[in-house]
Amino acid sequence: MAKEITIHPDNTARQKFTALKQFMLETLAGGPISVLVRRPSRSREQEKLYHKLIAVISDQVTFETKHPDSDPGRIVYFFGRNRRRKYKPEIWKALLVDQFEQERALAGEPLRKPGQIVPAMDGSGRMVTVRPSTTGFSVAEGSEFIEFIYAQGIELGVKWPATAEEIAAAEREWIASNRGEAA
Repeated sequence: MAKEITIHPDNTARQKFTALKQFMLETLAGGPISVLVRRPSRSREQEKLYHKLIAVISDQVTFETKHPDSDPGRIVYFFGRNRRRKYKPEIWKALLVDQFEQERALAGEPLRKPGQIVPAMDGSGRMVTVRPSTTGFSVAEGSEFIEFIYAQGIELGVKWPATAEEIAAAEREWIASNRGEAA
């Protein structure tokens, strides 16, 4: 049985410690247990939101590659409506996470857990790119990734289902609820 408890440095910390102690004592009756203490990573709410945003991008944006006549060795990418190829959300997620990682690195603020390029196991000399996992994002990185997705969507011509005012109000409400404040 697994149980995750998030403890904030507030008035409820003592109550949560008491509940955690009781849970651990009850669980110990069944044998040894492991306890992991860590800072919270991005929230489940953040994860749900960026998956919804990525799905909107996937629905609205198509992708086309083309070799321009003037330089056949170069590939040009076109984004827009009614083009050739649509990508599934998991491909858009990989593209967006990669671009987010690159922009953070260029800004001198690399991700806490960046991606890697590693040699393939077959000894062929091929290199495999392993993108950073959004699971490893901090809460702040998750928030910045959401803002990044909105901005990328706007650049790609995405028509978000909400107005900027509704988005800002929802963000204020989300921030307040995570601080235990009223919006």
